[in-house]
Amino acid sequence: MRSRDRPPTGESAEFKGGAPSVEQGLHLSEHAHAGHIYAHRDEQVGVAASFFRAGLHEQLRCVYVHDEPDDARALQSLARAGLDVNWAIQSAALELAGRQLLPVQPGSFDAEAVFAFARVQIAQAEAAGYKGVRGVGDMGWVLAPDLGRARLSQYETECTGFLNANPVSAICQYDRGRFDDGALYDVVCEHPLLIVGGLACRNPYYVPAIAFAEREQGTTDIDQLLGKVLAHERLERWLAVAEVGLEAHDPNLPTVELRYLAGIYEHMSDYKQSLRERLRWRLDRQPGGRQPSAVRTELTALDAEIQWLEGRASLWRRRELQSSGLYFEPASGTVAYRGAAVGLSRLEAGLFRVLLEQAGRPCSAPELMRAAWDGGARADAQLRNYIVRLRGKLDVLNIPASIITQRGRGYCLRTDEGSRRA
Repeated sequence: MRSRDRPPTGESAEFKGGAPSVEQGLHLSEHAHAGHIYAHRDEQVGVAASFFRAGLHEQLRCVYVHDEPDDARALQSLARAGLDVNWAIQSAALELAGRQLLPVQPGSFDAEAVFAFARVQIAQAEAAGYKGVRGVGDMGWVLAPDLGRARLSQYETECTGFLNANPVSAICQYDRGRFDDGALYDVVCEHPLLIVGGLACRNPYYVPAIAFAEREQGTTDIDQLLGKVLAHERLERWLAVAEVGLEAHDPNLPTVELRYLAGIYEHMSDYKQSLRERLRWRLDRQPGGRQPSAVRTELTALDAEIQWLEGRASLWRRRELQSSGLYFEPASGTVAYRGAAVGLSRLEAGLFRVLLEQAGRPCSAPELMRAAWDGGARADAQLRNYIVRLRGKLDVLNIPASIITQRGRGYCLRTDEGSRRA
């Protein structure tokens, strides 16, 4: 590591004149440990530059362990990504280290030597008056011939503990073209946070301090894992503002508000489906049938988001019907609405139960028969007959919903409000 005009001993790291005006970038809290699996060098450098922008804005020491041929090339890449490298170097806020400066022998992997190296950087930052360190490591340096997956997993687990004990947060970057899917699966499981699509996402696949030999290592689709992580984070952020005050199970919640909320989810689902179709259209026209990993990740995220949005829409359509006075007792097959009631047979009750659970969402014939009739083999014609009978009984009650047939998609219990929207 080369020092670059550090402030004299005792001088504060609160830069005289203040930091330059920059976009704040990708923020991670102290002690955070994030993984970033990237497909292209521009993506890798873009995340590093964004993370360093945030660190410089907070007046923290930034350390970049790069995998470029030399420091000059690494600085040029960061500058192209929008980082003010001249100011960062002159103020001693940014330090660079190529793999040749790490205290490990070429072709070998020594985790403890790396942690010792990190301790030195933390001590130097504290001596210079910095409150903490933000680090990015392009993990190409760990590609030793004798490196086993268990050793890499052990290192990442120890890294989480090291960061928790020190005023540091870090991003470990992995080139998916240089690491196999098994190693990348471990990367996903070992990081509490993942950077996907430029977002810092809480990682639902994170498995802390697990015995490596006990982890399932079956076939893994990294794009699906990353897509689901991205969808999980997007939906949590969206939900935080979409349902304030409406999630509580308040029996007096006005029907109009339930309709409005269900409509929001349905419109969001329609929008996401249109995005998915456009993305698939573009993917189908890729030369040579190529499927870029970023596009596959985005498709997986969209599929998960659509499924979640449809589920939320069904919840609020069902609550809308219950709020209007609909009552259904699956065990007895009784359906009541505003003083009137009808009885359903066992097979009719099974169909209505599933259609009500999926209110507003079409169910294919095989899906409906499997869920409603416990997987019992029935002919499509028999299902159509029972749907006709069920429609007749619901018409008697005059409930504000009807069972409609959607060509190519199946059957759907659509509320009157949902029917007007459709």
